[in-house]
Amino acid sequence: MIADPLNLILILVGAAIITVILDPVFRRVGLIEFGGIVASLAFLSTLIFLSLEAVAGAVIPRTIVWGPDSPLTASLKLDMLSIYFSMIFSGLGLVASIYSTRYMLFDVEHLPTDDLLWIRRRELGLDRYYALLLTLIAGMIGVTIANDFFTLYVFWELMAISSYSLVAFRKWSWEAVEAGFKYLIMSTLGSLVALLGIALLYGLAGSLRFDAVRAAVFGGGNMAATLSLMMILIGFGVTAAIVPFHSWLPDAHPAAPTPISAVLSGIVIKTGVYAILWPLFKIFSPLAYGFGPILIGLGILTMTFANIGAVMQSDVKRFLAYSSIANIGYIITGIGLAAHVLKTHPSEIGLAALALTGALLHVLNHALGKGLSFLSVGCYIVRVGSREVEKLEGIGSRMPITTASLGVGLLNLAGVPPLSGFWSKLFIISASLGIPSDNLMLAASIIFILNSILAAGYYLWLFQRLAFKKAGSNEKYEEAGEAPALMLAPLVILAAACILVTIMLNPVLQFIRSALEVILG
Repeated sequence: MIADPLNLILILVGAAIITVILDPVFRRVGLIEFGGIVASLAFLSTLIFLSLEAVAGAVIPRTIVWGPDSPLTASLKLDMLSIYFSMIFSGLGLVASIYSTRYMLFDVEHLPTDDLLWIRRRELGLDRYYALLLTLIAGMIGVTIANDFFTLYVFWELMAISSYSLVAFRKWSWEAVEAGFKYLIMSTLGSLVALLGIALLYGLAGSLRFDAVRAAVFGGGNMAATLSLMMILIGFGVTAAIVPFHSWLPDAHPAAPTPISAVLSGIVIKTGVYAILWPLFKIFSPLAYGFGPILIGLGILTMTFANIGAVMQSDVKRFLAYSSIANIGYIITGIGLAAHVLKTHPSEIGLAALALTGALLHVLNHALGKGLSFLSVGCYIVRVGSREVEKLEGIGSRMPITTASLGVGLLNLAGVPPLSGFWSKLFIISASLGIPSDNLMLAASIIFILNSILAAGYYLWLFQRLAFKKAGSNEKYEEAGEAPALMLAPLVILAAACILVTIMLNPVLQFIRSALEVILG
């Protein structure tokens, strides 16, 4: 059976090879974009190994550094929940790296001579871009397979440092520097709050291993443990972009390079979801701490605020950024409904499983749909040179493959049947309507439905303006055409994945059921 650390080693070794060995060679021949090939191979290999582990049903807790009594014990686990999240992370990282090999060159193509080209690329930092992308994904996978809070926090910081750098990657742009600095400040404060909560848990349990902490706090009734729970929720909730800790995201997504926007929106914020889901269900337990109503309230607040904010945007990347916050609201609401049912209606565990099924399926649907949407919009921006919706109107007739791919992504996000985005929302709504006598669940279902209708309306509105409206007066329309093949291929792959998940929904749900057994037992 494949050892769980190998997934991380592949990616981290890929980052080291790019930085130390291949970078000097590529710079000499002016082929720095070849780093994307190394990154893609690392992601592809990791995805294959994760798939083999999923088939094997691997669960391998393993201590790899120091003794089990040390507060700095580093241990890794592998279960179906971590495999599920890690496969999503590696898959989107793969398509982002392929897309980047061509997209990231547009800033330097205007240079007149090959002699200056590699110098300019190095000046722009392209020789470090793929190493940062690899360490970003490695940090996210590390969070999902950590078996103690020390290891989780180390990988969390690896992810955070890489993401700060990538948001501010276009360092010559004031927008990128400002967005990166804002993200740095907010995320660092969130991480420090989470770290303080983890420190409280160590004081209670004398260890940071998940099983030891669970034994110390599982029964409830401890104010220090409750305070720690709230700190973890707030600290990791910043990266998950839960309202009111969301304000970094609408600035960071537009400022970052488009493939990084896709990664941030599609999977980085899902790492925050995982970092909340695992401790709350596997360590604190909704039966003992009753945090379900808090999560439901945060989810409803998040989706409502973000959907209203999305309607007001004229920048297409900010539009998609706000819709990402709204989708986090759907996921958090589903998790909150499951926790509430387990606490107040323990005999209805099937409804809790249904709500969590919807939440986990929506993690996948949003990663595919939003990654596809951002990458499609990146093709428009490259050809037209604008992020304004008004200036992109009618571009669909000039770029039919890109527009068709975008349509699949937006329809999936809108929850248009029979696409899988419809089913994830339906599962959450069905769970919320499962106990009509519960006023909280009934109110949550009504607000959820209204938000889903509003979101479907603005997704369709955006697609109609880009695909079918008469082209504007932008002179670049005359020269617009499809993006290069290396940018189109990831769009086709993600669009096909959206359709494939819909067609093969039953096997996907069986996979999610295996992940649910990890959470619910």
